[in-house]
Amino acid sequence: MIAVTDRILEAAIEEFAQKGYQAASTNTITKSANVAKGLLFHYFKNKESLYISCYKRVLNWTQGEFEKFAERSKDYDFFEFLKEWSLRKISLATEKPIYAKFLLSVSTLPERLQKTVMIMIKESFSNSIHILYEKIKTVKLRENIDYEDAIVFVKAVFDGLGELYLNQYVDKTQQILENFDEIKIQTDKIIDMLKFGITER
Repeated sequence: MIAVTDRILEAAIEEFAQKGYQAASTNTITKSANVAKGLLFHYFKNKESLYISCYKRVLNWTQGEFEKFAERSKDYDFFEFLKEWSLRKISLATEKPIYAKFLLSVSTLPERLQKTVMIMIKESFSNSIHILYEKIKTVKLRENIDYEDAIVFVKAVFDGLGELYLNQYVDKTQQILENFDEIKIQTDKIIDMLKFGITER
């Protein structure tokens, strides 16, 4: 039997994903979760607290998927690891499309709540950073570039790429599958540019 809090969170994730933070209705959430409104506010004191709990749930799921992928990919070099994880993230969006759409709802948040969520995202990344450090330490970097700066650069590139694809394919799960070969080619190009640069030497 699914716990009451799980039902509430899953219903809330869908509501926030479909309508954004401001327009999301706690009445709709309680109806979808089949719980009394008072029970929702017993577990989550307000709409903001509910949203934060939803974001933690999705972040924890994403981090768990990353850790499972890392365990299966110990033999990959740094660039192969980046490529395959990028593709895995895109495939996850087809497995949990409502989670992928929910992650985009951060743009609908009031400024104070958005800052809170960005801190959560940063903390989640910090929990997994050691995996990337282990991989990147096998790469010989250019002189005057340290590993910390390289990680920041790589994260910025792939966060941007991931957001681009999420925005492009939001509500179009089937198109992700249809265009997956094209996405793989584009990801290969990004990896190639990361590895060899974009200027003539």
